[in-house]
Amino acid sequence: MNSPSTKKLGVLGLSIISVNTILGLKNIPYAATVGPSAILFWVIAALLYFIPLSLIIAELATSYPEQGGVSAWVNRAFGQRASFLSSWFYWVANFTYYPSLLLGITVNISYAINQPMIIENTWLRTIIALTIFWIVTLLTLRGTKMSEKLAAIGTPIGLVVPVILIFGFGAYSIFSGNPSATEFTAKTITPNSLSLDTIMFLSTLMFAFAGMEMLGTIAGDVKNPQKTFPKAIGITSAIIAVVYILGTIAFQFVVNIKPDQTATALYLFADKATADFHLPFQLSQVLGICFVISIVGALSFLILNPSVMFYESGKNVLPKMLTKTNKANMPSNLILWQSAGVSVILLFSGFIPTISSALNMLTFMATLAFFIPYVYLILAYIKLRRTDKTTIRPFKIKSIIMANVVAGAALFSVIGTIALTLIPAPHTTISEYAPLVVGPILFAGLGLWFYQLGTKETRTQLKKAS
Repeated sequence: MNSPSTKKLGVLGLSIISVNTILGLKNIPYAATVGPSAILFWVIAALLYFIPLSLIIAELATSYPEQGGVSAWVNRAFGQRASFLSSWFYWVANFTYYPSLLLGITVNISYAINQPMIIENTWLRTIIALTIFWIVTLLTLRGTKMSEKLAAIGTPIGLVVPVILIFGFGAYSIFSGNPSATEFTAKTITPNSLSLDTIMFLSTLMFAFAGMEMLGTIAGDVKNPQKTFPKAIGITSAIIAVVYILGTIAFQFVVNIKPDQTATALYLFADKATADFHLPFQLSQVLGICFVISIVGALSFLILNPSVMFYESGKNVLPKMLTKTNKANMPSNLILWQSAGVSVILLFSGFIPTISSALNMLTFMATLAFFIPYVYLILAYIKLRRTDKTTIRPFKIKSIIMANVVAGAALFSVIGTIALTLIPAPHTTISEYAPLVVGPILFAGLGLWFYQLGTKETRTQLKKAS
């Protein structure tokens, strides 16, 4: 979509965008709810999912650095229909993911301005979330350079500062002799049983690592992608893994979090640190400001990515109205339709009583829809590795046996996550469970219908032309 003159992202820019897009500090308190065994779960999630998928994406992105990412790779392996459906699911998954992200922003804002009562005001937080979302959406329509600028601001302030504060106060608590809020022993770190709840918890942590595939959609905007991608992925992987694992340890040492406190857990940590160390300022307010900047910085790229992918796979299928681009070569109508759908779901989420319940339901729905395109992605990698012998692969898993092992581990973790998400948790009501099953089926049917309509129109035009 973009001209060669826009290829300006180097290793630093790509690393900044990817870290700010993937790393979510809100995942640390969620992991803390399971206790010290979360440390082992983080390691398992990284080994089974994050590292294998990162290696696969690094090889695909450097071998086929065309704009479109997953949709382009799936199209090369399985054709237009599979590419369209994978991109379709990726596009609609954000209809539930963005609302969860936006509700998180309202929590951050409420603490940033020292007005935590906003969290309890359902419609006020909805209006705030919608306003921020549409402002960032309109800025995103100006192109990838705007996304890079927002990420460049968001990462240093919104991620580096909170990480230093969390690690700093956690480490100070550990080495100053303060008692730990959590018991760290070999027994507590090792899971006592592999129950359904603990396995589902592992699948949720895998979702915390999701997002690396987004880098493929901006390959056309990257300088020398064959060298830049492997370096950026290596830097990103190391930073995210270290922050998640060490952050969880520091967090659990200071405060003990219950499952129904996930929405405000980071601020409970901050309030405890403020009291323990007699700080002359409210740490929760500082973190709130940082998190708002971070999420707004990441949001632009998150809005842009799925629409670019869907545009690349559907530009010959979708109606012309939807594939219209603006002066910045952005698929403006797809972005606006996506934003309209997100707005509707965000409004419906206002009827859910508590913000933690809303966040949990939206996250589960997004997890299921997001992981379906990963199945296409991994299968495309397996096929292209076996059938495409001519393409030069600047970065690749050298042994075909090891490539199959890596792909098998990624496929196992992704399919397992999808299956586990569909298993109802104890005490789940029909109204809570129905969207998880009905949603994907409905979206799959809509995707197939759109594809049939688009290809029928194309076939009709070809017949008339002949």
